[in-house]
Amino acid sequence: MKQKLNATIIGAGGVTSYLLPALKRSFDLNVVLFDADKLETHNLDRQLFRNSDIGKYKAEALLKANVFRKSEAIAVTSYFEEDLLDTEYRLYFGKACDVIICAADNHPARRAAIHAANEMKKPLIIAANEFSTSQAFFYDPQYAIEYQKIDPYVRYPEIETSNEGSPIRCQGEALESTPQLAIANQVAASFASYLIWSWFCEGYGNTSDTFNPIEFQSTFSRMETITLADCA
Repeated sequence: MKQKLNATIIGAGGVTSYLLPALKRSFDLNVVLFDADKLETHNLDRQLFRNSDIGKYKAEALLKANVFRKSEAIAVTSYFEEDLLDTEYRLYFGKACDVIICAADNHPARRAAIHAANEMKKPLIIAANEFSTSQAFFYDPQYAIEYQKIDPYVRYPEIETSNEGSPIRCQGEALESTPQLAIANQVAASFASYLIWSWFCEGYGNTSDTFNPIEFQSTFSRMETITLADCA
């Protein structure tokens, strides 16, 4: 029997297009998926969509392609911003949410996801990639006191100040920071999937093993693993 997982996902682009099918096959998954982007032809060489999805909202197309029932998934065709927590969307980050996943390729969305994690006291996984490099890291505000370096702003201070790749500052059009290879999206999705499996496969909260991974990075032919102990 599959374990239950309720995920709120920010971004329905390349990484999520590979991550969502894996999560659905691994867990009894309920998902809320935020993204205001519509699929364009140039997305198809690196994102797992169908030609027939061009012009459709990515969030809606992904849920349909992965055969989610209405009771299992909600597509929100808006960009996620911090002030959305002051609206009814706050419910999607509340009691029913086990993990927030941010797979958007811009810093404002990542800041909003970190804000949601801190405000709602929820674990967060951020997955990212550039042309041929991939990364995913885990953050939970409850561990930030003992493990200070787990805080994304401590480890990656540019997230707090940079507006690189912001979709909000170009009148709703998505800005892609750099071109991305399909394999980089797949690797980032695999990293995120493994972090989710490591932390949630047997129930969240068992952190007696300080060598749990909290980050994976790949740069060309090299891969690095960072554990919770490394953040002490």
